[in-house]
Parts: sequence; C-alpha cells; structure tokens
Amino acid sequence: MEVKRFTALLMAVTMVLVILAGCSKSNPGSSNSPSPGGSASTSSVSPGESPSASEVPKVKKTIVFSTIQNYYTDGLKKAAEDYNKLHPETTVKIDIVVDNPTYTASFQAKMAAGGDDAPDLVHANLLGDSPSNNIKKNFILPLDEFVKEPNPYNDGISLWDGVDAAYWPYAYSDAGDIFMVPFDLVGTGFYYNKDLFAKAGITEAPTTWEDMFDSFQKLKDSGVIPLALTQVPGQDTTGWMIGAFTDWAARSLLPEIFIQPGDARSTPEVEAINSKVKYTVDNPFFDIGVVEDPERRMALWKSGKYDMEGAAEKKYWTILKQLSTYLQPGYATMSDADAYKLFISGKAAAYWNGSWQVGTILKDQKLLKDKAFAWGTFKFPDFKTPDPNFPDHPRGILVPGHQIAITNKMKNDEDKVARAKDFLKFIFSPAEAQVIYTTTIEAGQFVQGPSLVKGVTMSDEVNSYLTGFITAGNMNQNIGQIANGNPTGEINLTSELKALQLQFYNDKITLERFLKKKAEFTTRTNEKFIAENNWDLNPKTDP
Repeated sequence: MEVKRFTALLMAVTMVLVILAGCSKSNPGSSNSPSPGGSASTSSVSPGESPSASEVPKVKKTIVFSTIQNYYTDGLKKAAEDYNKLHPETTVKIDIVVDNPTYTASFQAKMAAGGDDAPDLVHANLLGDSPSNNIKKNFILPLDEFVKEPNPYNDGISLWDGVDAAYWPYAYSDAGDIFMVPFDLVGTGFYYNKDLFAKAGITEAPTTWEDMFDSFQKLKDSGVIPLALTQVPGQDTTGWMIGAFTDWAARSLLPEIFIQPGDARSTPEVEAINSKVKYTVDNPFFDIGVVEDPERRMALWKSGKYDMEGAAEKKYWTILKQLSTYLQPGYATMSDADAYKLFISGKAAAYWNGSWQVGTILKDQKLLKDKAFAWGTFKFPDFKTPDPNFPDHPRGILVPGHQIAITNKMKNDEDKVARAKDFLKFIFSPAEAQVIYTTTIEAGQFVQGPSLVKGVTMSDEVNSYLTGFITAGNMNQNIGQIANGNPTGEINLTSELKALQLQFYNDKITLERFLKKKAEFTTRTNEKFIAENNWDLNPKTDP
C-alpha cells in the first residue's frame, strides 16, 4: 500500500503480515497466461491509449458491476466511462443497489435461477454464503490463475504484485481458492468533535476506557451528548465493540477453531496457510488469513473452555453498561442515520462508526461552511491498568472492505467473462484506482478506507482521519459465537438478545442474571445451529 502517511503509520504493525503473503499456490511473478480476450502481451495500456486492434473484440456487449448506493458509486461510474473510451465495444453498467440485505438476497436469487440476470462483478463479502460454498455452487469464479496474469494497464504487473501483499491471505476461501481481489481496507473507530472536546477542557483524544469515560463525563457536564450510536437490531454498531471484547478475552483459544492437518475440511492449500499460524500473546497478527472450521468453533463452545459467565464477561458488559449512560436519548430505537445527524450538527461530541464515513463527513463539513468544526478519529480503547483476562491489546476491524469477485454465470460466453476480467484489471491499475478514489471522495461517498492498490495516494487531511482506524491487528469476528450464540440472520433472535441487553442497561436485571440468561440464549441458538448443519463436532469426520 503506497498511501504516503498512512503507510508510514501502518508499516510497523504490518511487518508480520508481509511474511504470510507468500501463501499462494505458485510464484506470484511467474505467470505467462494471456490477458483475458487478448494475447500474452504485458505492454502497458493507459487511459486514453487503446490496445492493438487484434486484441479488441468487435461484438458489442454489456457487463454489469453491482455495488451499494453511495459505495464508490461516482468513482466506478467514472471508471466505466474511461474504460468505454478505450473499449467502445464494451459497455460497463454500474448497477446500484439500495442496501446490503437487498444486495445479498438479489444475488442469491438470481444465481439460483441460473444467473442470466445476475451481475458480472460483485462484492464477495455481501453474497450471503461462504466463499467456498459460492465457488462450489458455481456462483463465483476461483481467481488463482487470473490474479497472476500480467495486467496490461499496469506495465504488465499482475494484480498479485499490484496489491499490498499483506492482505492477500484474506482472499483465500476455506478450500484454499482465491475468491476475490481486495481493493481497500475498512476499519471501525470513534469520530470526535475537537471543538466540543476543547470546550469541555479535553485537549487530547482518549486512548483508554478510563480516560474515555472521564472525557465523556466532562462532555455530559458541559451540556452535550457525549456519544451517538445506534443499537437498533440490524444496525447495532455496538456489536463491533462486543466482538472486539470477546476476541480480546478469547484470543488464546482461537487456534482450536483453525483447520488442522487430518481434518475433513483440510486441503494442501489450507495446510500451507494454517501451518504458518502460531499464537503468541504479543503478536496481534498471528492469525492473518487463517482458515477456520465452523464445526470446531461449536466444539470449542461445547467444551466450556470459555466461561460465558466469567470474569471477562462481567468486566466488558459492565463497561458497555457504563457506556450506555453517555449515549443519546432513544439510542435503542434511533437509526444510524439519525445518530450521525446528531454528530454532524454538533449536538453529539463523538460518533462510533466505520472508516467509510470519512468521505461523507468531509462533504458535509463543506456544506456546513462557517458552522464546520474541527474533527478527528480515535480507535477502540485499551485499559489503563492491564487485566490478565484481556492479554496484550485490543484488536478492532482492519480488513479488506471492497472485495471484488467475478460471477460464474456465463458458461457459454467466455468472451463476456474475459471482458469482466479485463475491466477488473483496469480498475486495479494505479492510475484508474486513483481516479476512483479521488472522484468518490470529492462526491462525499463511501470509500471504505485506505487503498490497497500500490501507487494510490490520498491527501494528508484524509490520511490524518484514517489513523484513528489503525488497530493492533484484526479481531476474529466469529469467536463471539462461543459467548453470544448464533442469532445472525433471524431478526426475532437478534431482537431477543438486544432486549436482554437493554434490560441489563436499564437496571431491570442484575449482571449475574443477564449473563445467565445470555448463556441460555447462546446454548439454545448454538444447539440449533449444530442441528441444522448435522454436525457431530468431530472435525475429522465428513462435514
């Protein structure tokens, strides 16, 4: 990643990740495969410069890139226009979907119906099933050979060599296939109004929970809402906090859920990845790109090694209850959009959300004109006094966000597949990726976070905001199932768990009663999850 200031900040924490980038099945620089729809030439093609006539398909066709509303929308439209100038025989349509659930449901339905109406390029992390299952169902293409091909839009440098090496491990499915190309990073953190903090006598962003609560109390005493966020089921951003705490407390148990040699789900490719993994308390990046076994995860829960009512659970739920006292009135039913309005209007001093909000805030600050305020970001806090139940430091979310995959719906149209692949190479050239970023930020739309395309740069201002999302590694977002069950995807179960939390926050039940009832909920939903998958919790048997 060539983001000037951000790279400098991230270099120290990504040294371990670089070691693991060699988990590919072949030498990343050795591919001599021909470019899709063309020859094996590796000559550079820049915007405004067309390939030779012999490489250009003559029949006019349309390929569809499906994205979420405001999610690189203007940037992708500009890239489509630039590509069409080079390739008038190919029209790239940017299909805009209103939200994530609609996106997932639409993709699965269209592919199940044969895929004729499905898009050609999709977000791999929004497809409603695991990458390996989507490949098995022929919903998306494995990209192992494709990412090693020369990219004619980047002096022949392959996508493999043109993307930050530290994050390729995330591109592997649990079967060892590359299922996507990572475009950027995404993280979560706190946005804060520096002007309101200064008026309350706070000169620096907090780095510990103790300091943050002290700051929030000062803000509350000054007459402003200390923190705005939503806890509406389906939008509940505190789920990221719960996940970070659970990962922090259960991190030493993580190796037990990784696929091991001799497991039914093990393959040579998976073993090549997981064999590099070794847990140490001071290495927050030890599990980068590791391949997990969901059956092992349930076996770990069943073992009782993680105490669902123990000291770690008691501490972090007490912290979350204290945090709720600094939230806006009606936080349990207020949408994220309304929580954001409190922050951008200066009624709330801080706002918990993701790095994708940077572009939106920059745009809104311009619209505020003389009412604009100084703002910054800070990450998920540490504890001032070390706690043996929470070793080392907390991790947050810091993973590839814009994960681009190619659908496998065109069995009888290899030329269309080739065009989709070629457009993907085009947008991963440094020049065009820069255009996508610049256009998106200027439009005030979502960029997930720092670019992973080498050569893309951002302004010092944007980089300064992104520093608040640099965490000590990426948390395991699945380990929470051993403490909080499997309510995801069933709104009634999600609402049940949220109602239980609110009873605790509002002093309707004690901490001990809350944890007991949550443990019962976890048992009920996990047992259902195991039964639905017909698991015997023996990873050596056929899954």
